[in-house]
Amino acid sequence: MFAGCVNFSTERRMTPAVNDRDKDMVEQKTTGTSLLGGRKRAMLVVNPVAGANRGISVIAPSIRALSEAGYITTSYTTTCAGDAIDVVSRYASETELLICSGGDGTVNEVVRGLMTLPRDDRPPVGYIPTGSTNDFSTALKLPKRADLLIQNAIYGRDMWLDVGSFNGRHYNYLASFGAFTDMCYSTPQEVKNALGFIAYFGSSLTSIANIRPIRSTVIMEDVAVTGEFAFAAVTNTPSVVGLINYGADKVCLNDGSFEVILIRYPENAADLGVIARSITTGNFEDKRVMKFTASEVRFHFDIPIAWILDGEEQDGSCDVTIRNCPRAIRMRVPE
Repeated sequence: MFAGCVNFSTERRMTPAVNDRDKDMVEQKTTGTSLLGGRKRAMLVVNPVAGANRGISVIAPSIRALSEAGYITTSYTTTCAGDAIDVVSRYASETELLICSGGDGTVNEVVRGLMTLPRDDRPPVGYIPTGSTNDFSTALKLPKRADLLIQNAIYGRDMWLDVGSFNGRHYNYLASFGAFTDMCYSTPQEVKNALGFIAYFGSSLTSIANIRPIRSTVIMEDVAVTGEFAFAAVTNTPSVVGLINYGADKVCLNDGSFEVILIRYPENAADLGVIARSITTGNFEDKRVMKFTASEVRFHFDIPIAWILDGEEQDGSCDVTIRNCPRAIRMRVPE
């Protein structure tokens, strides 16, 4: 799987008789200690097709920068959905730093892989976004230039982040259903790569034109709301695809709580206008747009409803429980 890379196995194997010098080397290998001067270990996970194949371009400069920083790097390019979950869950505990490059879906898989490990075995994550929207990188206030992203991934400060659990499946920043949800997966990847946010925004307008009410009961700690909703989201981010803006100073990414937004089904075009102004300006005083904070949220539907988790489609369910996993992972962010 890791052709041409150093194998840092922690498994002890039967070895032939060796002299004292060789015994020391064998012991170093079996305990996972590098044989090359005690250098640190890093893992680089890259989605090569994200963002019009931009992921490929970061591999060489990332490995060079890691080497200069004293790391021995194991590099892996993903080949299919779920690949990053598997490789991270199997090998990340053996490294001091994990860097991933791709879109929101790639970093989602990396975090899902990390959440299979004990908390103390999860290395800090440096993120080099190369996808089409990269909402998560905006929430982390990451730089735009590739060279600065690489430097931040290696030398940035570690920030603890909350992680969401959606019926046991982990996600980073967004779980949503309804009117704006279809745009996350109905726009073809090649169109996303070519148009970026414009494609997402145009697709969202089509979804709104064909809006349908979704009846649900939503329970949050000491609050219960029942009604027909056009859209709902449980988030850990200041903004969603540039459409929903809470305000950067009003969202904390590691406080153990989510922002919950519920948008009631609009009765006419005037309602749509009010809703649009409310969610884009961060003014949630209108009765059609409700905002809460909660560490656990439960949804009940009459029929299974499909969701989006970090831009990826999630199969529908009649009952959904979303829990906050506080300060679950460390991400490298600018000083």
